[in-house]
Amino acid sequence: MSISHTAAFIAIKLYGLTRERKTAAKFDPFIIQFYERLLLSLPKHLRWYHTSLKSKVMRSFFIFSEEILLPGDLMHILCRKFYVGQKVKQLIDQGYKQIVNVGAGFDHLGANYSIQGIPVFELDLESMIKEKKEYLESENYLNNNLQLLTCDVEKQRIAEILSLDDSFEPLKKTIFLAEGFFDYMDLIPTKNLIEDIQSMHPKNKLVTTFFSLDELNGFHRWVFKTGVSMVGESLKFNITRNEFVELLEELGMELESEINHSKMESDFVKNIGINLPVMKGFYVQEYGIK
Repeated sequence: MSISHTAAFIAIKLYGLTRERKTAAKFDPFIIQFYERLLLSLPKHLRWYHTSLKSKVMRSFFIFSEEILLPGDLMHILCRKFYVGQKVKQLIDQGYKQIVNVGAGFDHLGANYSIQGIPVFELDLESMIKEKKEYLESENYLNNNLQLLTCDVEKQRIAEILSLDDSFEPLKKTIFLAEGFFDYMDLIPTKNLIEDIQSMHPKNKLVTTFFSLDELNGFHRWVFKTGVSMVGESLKFNITRNEFVELLEELGMELESEINHSKMESDFVKNIGINLPVMKGFYVQEYGIK
């Protein structure tokens, strides 16, 4: 099995967007460096983006072509990384000292927080874990606080996988990240994940993103789904934002905070002087246990 090209293109797009100074200024230099180095470690057919996206002309061309097909896709990635990172920082400041990143992909948070002394456990498919580990080792990001664990959440329970690692503390308040995760899951793995989160500390938090595709028009919805299928993946959780919130509430979770595309545009995108939309139907959410 190959790496997740969805994860790879998120990294590529974030790298390209943070070539601009006004955008890069909103992110820690560690994050900028992490993704720049990451692009050089990607498979050969993706590595050329590292050089091409240094060109302002090429960046402008890519932005133009992306916005024609799916307006807001690029800004949703920028906002996704910014707001998820902001939410994690807030929870760390509130005393949460352990992170579990489910379907971590090429995300930077594990490397960033583990070097600050926060235990982080990244869970993903074997192929992604192998690729991520090689990259982290090559750049000296891997450390004793960062554990990369193979887990197929459609077949395995995360509680069982975490229990096999002696450094994981189930009774410690933990942030569970599920960024870009639920859209690709069926109902049973979703229920299992929520049950596992609830089976540990009663104050555990879930930070997640969600796409409510019903908020896109028919053509943009088709482009989104086609783009996902072109990289060998598929969307499975075809429900609305309200249905998703109701489902998690039925499973014993409570929505505690939410940021939608309109707020991202007004509070973040326009603030850095970018005249581009954030894709409709995109949400960053925080849930607590009832």
